[in-house]
Amino acid sequence: MNYIEIINAAWEMREQGLITAHEHDLYNFLVHRCNRLGWKNPFCQPTEVVCAILKMNRNAFGDRRNRLQAMGLITFREGVAKSKPAEYTLTGVPESRKIQSARSDVAKTKSESFSKPSVKEVEDYCLRRRNGIDAHAFCNFYQSKDWMIGRNKMKDWRAAVRTWEKKTDRDKPELVKHDNEKQYEKF
Repeated sequence: MNYIEIINAAWEMREQGLITAHEHDLYNFLVHRCNRLGWKNPFCQPTEVVCAILKMNRNAFGDRRNRLQAMGLITFREGVAKSKPAEYTLTGVPESRKIQSARSDVAKTKSESFSKPSVKEVEDYCLRRRNGIDAHAFCNFYQSKDWMIGRNKMKDWRAAVRTWEKKTDRDKPELVKHDNEKQYEKF
């Protein structure tokens, strides 16, 4: 497979939703580096450099790199601090049956990623955040909507709690200080 075929195959995987835009960026970066090195495969690349160029943190980088490996696009050996950078091997684009399998894995991951929280879980989370949100009201509200936000299934109930925090902060009346230092509600 040549350079253009690899790039086109990666775009096709992105268009089909098999890889995210961020995973696509990382893969293209690695393909570009391999090409720059005269298609030396495997090749070494420091993680810090990749993170700096693609403007991502190490955790996001690790998740995306693991996903590319799971898809069969790359293999890698972790580096040792600054003394030995990570080693990458481009393995090409997976066969169509692997793509089909990966597509179903992506669908499973998306559908299985959310699990409805218990009232106790929400309560504990709200207590840790000290936000004063009524966990029962939160759970009842979203249960009545079948854990949907608009037309979409909820993906992260903790994010929904944080959104409620902002809404309750916005709805609180502002207090205005006057010269006599007493506080009055603003009308």
